[in-house]
Amino acid sequence: MKSKSIVILLLALIATAFSQPGRGKIIQGNKLYDQQKYDEALTKYRDAEVQAPDSPILKYNIAAAEYKKKNYQEALKQNQAALNQADATAQGQAYYNIGNTLFRMNKWPECIEAYKKALELNPDDQDAKYNLEYVRKLMKDQASKQNQQQQQQQQQQNQQQEQQQQDQQQQDQQEQQQQQQDQQQQDQQNQQQEQQQQQVQDQQVSPDDLSKEDAARILEALKEDPQNLSDNRKLKSSGRMRVEKDW
Repeated sequence: MKSKSIVILLLALIATAFSQPGRGKIIQGNKLYDQQKYDEALTKYRDAEVQAPDSPILKYNIAAAEYKKKNYQEALKQNQAALNQADATAQGQAYYNIGNTLFRMNKWPECIEAYKKALELNPDDQDAKYNLEYVRKLMKDQASKQNQQQQQQQQQQNQQQEQQQQDQQQQDQQEQQQQQQDQQQQDQQNQQQEQQQQQVQDQQVSPDDLSKEDAARILEALKEDPQNLSDNRKLKSSGRMRVEKDW
């Protein structure tokens, strides 16, 4: 961005105003300004302002010194006050300086409007044209960059949401698989318990539970071996004692 030396631009104005009060202090202030002694230059300008409080030239120069000190708010105030200058060229320079100040304050839309007004008053001001296009390009690039950042942020948010959904689905599947495994283990345990209970019941069969076939087999076995039954009878018979009467 181009920034013209404000004081140099104002020397012509000062030259036409040597008759105004405080001109000596203005000249001294300009010399100090050229030496980059901005605080001392401001002191001279303020002293001259006491003698010429309505001088637009002083306001230009005060604004220039404040601008160099990066006191942009005060520089803007002084430049706006300088717009009371009747000369169109001087007003154009004031708007140009206002544009530069607004640019430093990051007020780019207002900056563009100031450059436009400067060009309306001074159509041949090449620096104002350059700065106008420069700030327009900056705003366009910034808008494009912001749009790109927003798209990237949106893309990141979408990716995060997709990842969260995938993680949730995976967690749900794991929980479902775990539930199925737990259910299978429980079913196996129940089945084993039922089998064990059935085995115990099978081993504790009562006589009433004998089938006709089982009973027939037992009777047949007794018929084939009657000695067992006869031996049992002899044992029972031999167990009795005979007593004879002695009379």
